[in-house]
Amino acid sequence: MGLNRRQLLRGSLAVGAAALPVGALAAPAYGVVHKPRAQARRAGFNLALLDVANGIITNHHTGDIHTNTKGEKEFGNPWATFRTGKDGAVGWDPLELKVRTLDNGKGEKAFLICGGDSTEGHVTIHRNSDGAPLGWVSGLTNFPHSLEYVPEHEVIIVVGPRGLGQYDPPPRGESEPGGCYEMYAAPTGGSVGPLKKIPIADKDRAFWKAHGVVWDRDKKLVWIYGGNKLRSYKVIGKGEGARLERANIEIVSDLFKNGHDLQPDPLEPEYLWATSSTEILQINKAGGYAFIQWSIPAKSVKSFARDRSGSAAWTADTLGNKYGDDKVRFMWYPDMTGPVTVPAVSGETTKPKVIYKARLLDI
Repeated sequence: MGLNRRQLLRGSLAVGAAALPVGALAAPAYGVVHKPRAQARRAGFNLALLDVANGIITNHHTGDIHTNTKGEKEFGNPWATFRTGKDGAVGWDPLELKVRTLDNGKGEKAFLICGGDSTEGHVTIHRNSDGAPLGWVSGLTNFPHSLEYVPEHEVIIVVGPRGLGQYDPPPRGESEPGGCYEMYAAPTGGSVGPLKKIPIADKDRAFWKAHGVVWDRDKKLVWIYGGNKLRSYKVIGKGEGARLERANIEIVSDLFKNGHDLQPDPLEPEYLWATSSTEILQINKAGGYAFIQWSIPAKSVKSFARDRSGSAAWTADTLGNKYGDDKVRFMWYPDMTGPVTVPAVSGETTKPKVIYKARLLDI
């Protein structure tokens, strides 16, 4: 499908809009590698790059991208770093990061991270201003790939592609089972500690190959995405008494083959952005139903996120490892016509970088 002209123009002309940083990405028990430097207001935006090979997340500003001695575009040094491993060791795979404002009467921003491996998943939540831990949980069995905070209902929803295949079997022709969501009471009441799991019947929380989850503030719906479908849910109740109930909007499509990432559009909130193994897809959800408005071919794309300026950043796997490479690609961003390399930084990486997702921090 062709590019929407209005969309393309908005993405190109609004790039000069300044972005406001949201603070330090600090580590919980393991500490930051270095303190973040002060961020002046300037054009571009901040990205968190999730490196699964080294168990590390690094914060960068697109204004620091430069041309190296080889004539290639590359990121500058990170302005803050988060490790999942202790004492510099490689820890668990960081598979998602989101910045959200907690509904705790203070308007505090927090960063939420999930990931792990095929045997144990982790979620950790920290206050954005100083990195203080607010909530955490380990031992998840659904291999968490994404999470979301629902402020009005004070819950955290965590989705992953494993765990409950018997309740949501794969479509004909697919052999890999599994996938579900889990829910936890959000740490918004002033207490700090392990997150409290909300019990949900397995048949209700099963979702084949669940990979993405988004809270739709306009429609007051939760969208879960993965495999070959996008499904909406209503949130009933609050905190430990909350649950999800299927709403009446769902898309099942072959274009979603191996549905991977799902993100909101901060510039045009009537859209969602999704990725499959071969496409970046724009989903129109403005009316009483949702539909795929147009798509962009993108081989082995992993993540896609559009900034409020109109520019977008995306990652892909060119190495055949299912997670990514050492590049970030840009769309609707002047002078970013090719992939931008994420160089290894001495003392921060032990293996070649594998960037699974590039996430917006200016939310």
